[in-house]
Amino acid sequence: MKAVYAGSFDPITLGHVSVIERAFNLFDEVHIIIANNRAKSHYFTLQQRTELVRLSIPAEYNTRAHIVPFEGIVANYINEHKIDVVIRGIRNATDLDYELQLEQFVRNSTEADTIYLSPYTPYMQTSSSLVRMFFQSNKYTLALNYMTPDAYDQAICYMQETNQPPSNKLSSPTNDL
Repeated sequence: MKAVYAGSFDPITLGHVSVIERAFNLFDEVHIIIANNRAKSHYFTLQQRTELVRLSIPAEYNTRAHIVPFEGIVANYINEHKIDVVIRGIRNATDLDYELQLEQFVRNSTEADTIYLSPYTPYMQTSSSLVRMFFQSNKYTLALNYMTPDAYDQAICYMQETNQPPSNKLSSPTNDL
């Protein structure tokens, strides 16, 4: 069976990786869609987010993973690729309320079923918003607790390339307070 897990992954976190690993335990093939919502202001570009996802997926899943940067309606991708299941990650009741609304659209526009997976317990409170807050408040190394090391290192490089923080403050211990 084929599954799709779509998100903006801005940036991908250990919570996302946890859901992806669980999906690989259930499905033969997982399409990881890095969605580009033009109505949303993204911290990282679509290409950068795609590379951060690639760096976060354990190598053992590479032959079964389809990492796809995508602009458009994910339901169209689901239909075009005959995806059986849509995976949605949930952490709490707030996520579930939103996801149930989204499921109505998926149910009415595709033949795919939706399943909900929560991250493993240590990553339940992990979010991309939290990681971005660490970056924006110069607490870069705290973000490492919520990302894979390779993705974190690449995110730091991206920020340096675009003149976003961090500058030379990375080595300062006061950044972690």
